[in-house]
Amino acid sequence: MFRKILVMVVITVIGIFCFSGCKKRTDEVQSDTEKVKTVAEYKAEAKEQINKENMDEELDHLEKSIEQDISQEK
Repeated sequence: MFRKILVMVVITVIGIFCFSGCKKRTDEVQSDTEKVKTVAEYKAEAKEQINKENMDEELDHLEKSIEQDISQEK
């Protein structure tokens, strides 16, 4: 009789820890996710940042960035 009660208490305690731990993990995952930009948001941002005056500089910057990415892959 004592064993049955002890086993039930242990199972209950383990169950409580398991279920409460699972809830914390999902909350942490939701808080760590960052907002992903859409194509429209990227286009709007580019239109704000790039204009006729700085277009050559931005193109040079993009070309250098692409070249660095290619050299890192090798």
